[in-house]
Amino acid sequence: MEKKNMPKGDPLVSIRCLVYNHEPYLRQCLDGFVMQQTTFPFEAIVHDDASTDGSAAIIREYAEKYPDIIKPIYETENQFSKHDGSLTRAMDEAMHPSSIYVASCEGDDYWTDPNKLQMQVDIMEADESIGLVHTAAQVFVQQTGAFKDRLWGQPIGSFEDELIANRPVTLTTCYRKRLLINYRDYVKAIIREWRMGDYPLWLYISYHAKTAFIEKPTGVYRILENSASHSADIQKLADFEISAFNIRAYFAEHFHHEHLLKRLATNLVYKLQDLSIKHDKRVDYDIVSLYREYGLENYQKLLFKHYILKNCFLRTLYLKYLSF
Repeated sequence: MEKKNMPKGDPLVSIRCLVYNHEPYLRQCLDGFVMQQTTFPFEAIVHDDASTDGSAAIIREYAEKYPDIIKPIYETENQFSKHDGSLTRAMDEAMHPSSIYVASCEGDDYWTDPNKLQMQVDIMEADESIGLVHTAAQVFVQQTGAFKDRLWGQPIGSFEDELIANRPVTLTTCYRKRLLINYRDYVKAIIREWRMGDYPLWLYISYHAKTAFIEKPTGVYRILENSASHSADIQKLADFEISAFNIRAYFAEHFHHEHLLKRLATNLVYKLQDLSIKHDKRVDYDIVSLYREYGLENYQKLLFKHYILKNCFLRTLYLKYLSF
């Protein structure tokens, strides 16, 4: 893969790429960076978080071949596991001071459109009020070796719309760095345990700026087994949904959308019940506390279904004979 006509000068865009044991997929990811055709320089900060496979060697290879693009970080100790913000700080500090835009793509995903960055930057350069541009994405299921028929990614209609459902696919995003810096300043004093790193950022941006969506897919999201959002452990999936709700509830309370809290809590209950139905396993959560705090609508129906799904015998009957 050869990157042609790389413009000289300081980078306009900083790509953030987190890598951990992504050896089987990493070349595809890095090829997606170096193939970008732009009228501006850009950099790709590729952070290897002490991988135990051959990821670091691949990054070194690309950094030597494309020194103007690939800016590597090699950790000798895993930073993600510390949960102390060190991983985020390392990536933030590595971005060139002159860059104005940020793009994201983790080492197991990849870009397919060589004009991705150019299209996104052109949109934001033409309209200062737009803070985020994202696109559709193809979805590849590693276990089956096949693409899903449906594309992922939908336009963000409003901040309220993004509260209801997370629309952007992270690997497709490009956004203004000043909004990321403002977001970091906003959350650094907040004590939280959020399991979704990017969703709070999209909420913050969609509240403070306009967003734009490109219907054309520009990359591929790879579904791997036992990721945070695609785990074989049903309780981990439930915990992920609960964490997403905690994020939504926080932003609803602090960004003047308290009227949505009841709806968000009800949606959480339905999602957790759906997990129990799909996987035929019990998911632990406290619907009574949710009802007391948020005053859920259709509470009797929710509670009745909740106790059916908690009981192994009743859940079996429900799956065979009932639907409501």
